[in-house]
Amino acid sequence: MSTTGRDYLRHWGLAEPPFLIEPDPRFAYERSDHREALARMLFGLTQLGGLVLITGEIGCGKTMLAETLRGMLSGGGYRIVAVPNPPRTSAALLGALLEAAGGPVAGGSAARLSGLVREQLADAAAHGQRVVLAIDEAQRLDARALDEVRMLTNPGSGGSAPTVLLGQPELSTHIGRYPQVAQRVVVRFHLQPMNAEEVEGYIGHRSRVAGSPRRLFTRRATAAVHEETGGTPRLVNLLCANALFVGAARSEDQIGADTIRDLAEDRRRSEHLADRGHDERS
Repeated sequence: MSTTGRDYLRHWGLAEPPFLIEPDPRFAYERSDHREALARMLFGLTQLGGLVLITGEIGCGKTMLAETLRGMLSGGGYRIVAVPNPPRTSAALLGALLEAAGGPVAGGSAARLSGLVREQLADAAAHGQRVVLAIDEAQRLDARALDEVRMLTNPGSGGSAPTVLLGQPELSTHIGRYPQVAQRVVVRFHLQPMNAEEVEGYIGHRSRVAGSPRRLFTRRATAAVHEETGGTPRLVNLLCANALFVGAARSEDQIGADTIRDLAEDRRRSEHLADRGHDERS
């Protein structure tokens, strides 16, 4: 059977792909740690000010969390200014923040750019908007860039903004090296992978949002997905997306554990061959 992208959706009765990698708040699954992370983020950003620190392994859902936050704050007098892939140095980061805030594309020293960013923040406040800065992959930032972010959270120095820093686990250690930055962190939270029950709920939720009228994965299949991915959302999405495509090509009525195991074995075999090829070239 030859299966195209639209064919596999029709096979499963889906209106759209349920397991894309790009974050889409419509597909956000409110597992327990995401609910707590959002609650803490909102409390820190709207009540305490300062820095909110969210860490987690690659693919654990940090970017989805930031998109969900944007949706929750938008329209309530808040405006999210996001830099998803920040440059490392202070001047470059400030330039990126200035552009994301709607200011002019500008160069120059960090001091000049910091002043321009503060002008944007003060102007937003004068128009009744409270800006929240969101910086993803923040473990990339060097010491001076982190200090510039810290100073932007200081309400005693002109335009300011509470800030959420999202990054891989080493971000917490990185910030801990700079006491002046660490002391401005008002909320910390580390996202964990999903457990087996959450993986099952996650798969079912995304399938329903995409239009499925029925259960697409057996319970044994969702248990196998958890075992093969460790509960990391991005890996769950990749495995499930491939399973739906292959299952449609095989004319399956439901994804079973065997299909999940076949795909996981294909991945391991491919990775082994890639590693062997790399060793031979070295």
